[in-house]
Amino acid sequence: MFNFDSKSSAATDTEDNDLSEMMSLASRLSPISDLNEANRLTICKSATIVNLNRSTALAANKEHRWFTYLLEGQVEVRNAKDKDDTQLVEVNTNRAQQPVLKEFTQHHSIATKTTATLVRFGQELFDILLKEQQKNATKSHDVRVSEKDNVIFDSIVEAFEQRTVVLSCQDAISSKIAALVNRGSTGIPELSLAVAADPALTAHTMHEANKLTAGETTQTMRGAITRLGVESVNQLAIKIPAEQGWKAANPAIEQHRANYQRRATLTAAICKVFAKSVPHLTDERAHLIGLMADIGELMVICHANKLGDEFSDAESLQASSRKLREAVGSWLLGAWGFNENFIEAAESARDFYRNHTGEITYADLVTAALLTIESELPEEENKSVPSVVNLLLPRKLQQAGIDLQNPQVILEQAAAELNELQNLLQQ
Repeated sequence: MFNFDSKSSAATDTEDNDLSEMMSLASRLSPISDLNEANRLTICKSATIVNLNRSTALAANKEHRWFTYLLEGQVEVRNAKDKDDTQLVEVNTNRAQQPVLKEFTQHHSIATKTTATLVRFGQELFDILLKEQQKNATKSHDVRVSEKDNVIFDSIVEAFEQRTVVLSCQDAISSKIAALVNRGSTGIPELSLAVAADPALTAHTMHEANKLTAGETTQTMRGAITRLGVESVNQLAIKIPAEQGWKAANPAIEQHRANYQRRATLTAAICKVFAKSVPHLTDERAHLIGLMADIGELMVICHANKLGDEFSDAESLQASSRKLREAVGSWLLGAWGFNENFIEAAESARDFYRNHTGEITYADLVTAALLTIESELPEEENKSVPSVVNLLLPRKLQQAGIDLQNPQVILEQAAAELNELQNLLQQ
């Protein structure tokens, strides 16, 4: 429930829909958008809406406790010392995504010619939330990077800043999904299975669904489709592959992308199989978390593809992927509103020697899936994945009836899951 300034015009009580709209707005405002979803929800609940009448003025030095933004109408920012320094702020413009007052001197003021509505977020609360968020998010990654690694990383950083992250969809799968969607009779179970066949399409769809939440993120494709609506997801399944099409710059990148796609879909299928043996985990969540665990690698591949001339040999691309995938993957998942289970898997699933205490987690399932794949279907001659006999995790999973020392049985069960998808897409 929003608070309303007692000096402002009367306002009606705010319902859940209003909070969802405020959350959506806050995700676009600078610097409020720097907060994660949970913290944005906190600051939105304490937001103050102020209705201004015509010819109203608010002094900047009395607004210093808040980040104040224009919600409806337009206002002028005036400087009493310099009458030529007047700026018009209108709703639905880039300027409206910045605080109305960027300076809090006694000379500046907000003035209205017509009615307008402002929204205030407490600066002190923002500072507390951001400081705590940064404290909790601080992690050290000691990675020796090469010049080529930095080229990819700089491209990814720029994409985040400009909100142009490249995650290309695989053409073969995208065309089959489009054909399925165009038939028009696909239900939610079939649509969720089809969309989750492609990591890029999955990431984009989940991101769109997470934008609509007011604190609770979705962890399954069925949940995302329910939240967005079947028609909207159908449109996304056509639109995103068209906008994020894949065309490899060279054979080395094409092969690496194919290896990634095979591993991601197989990891997801194995995680789904494993989760059926663990009562407190669900197979739908496990499937998506397994599919998204190496999403950072896809981002590395796609941005390397933009710089194809510099990544024409497989070895350098593999090296860059290994170094960067965990950091940029967890960054993307966090920025796109994914649940902490997804982020934990991206960050820790390849820490094969970590201490496996407590209950089995989704990250544990991803680790086990990667170990299984590497033991039977290694991508590189020099294995970077240890044998299961040297790890603690297999003993922990054994208690749930999951035997990592029988990888062929696991792969057969995963193949059955993948066959269901293939049959759906080939109808």
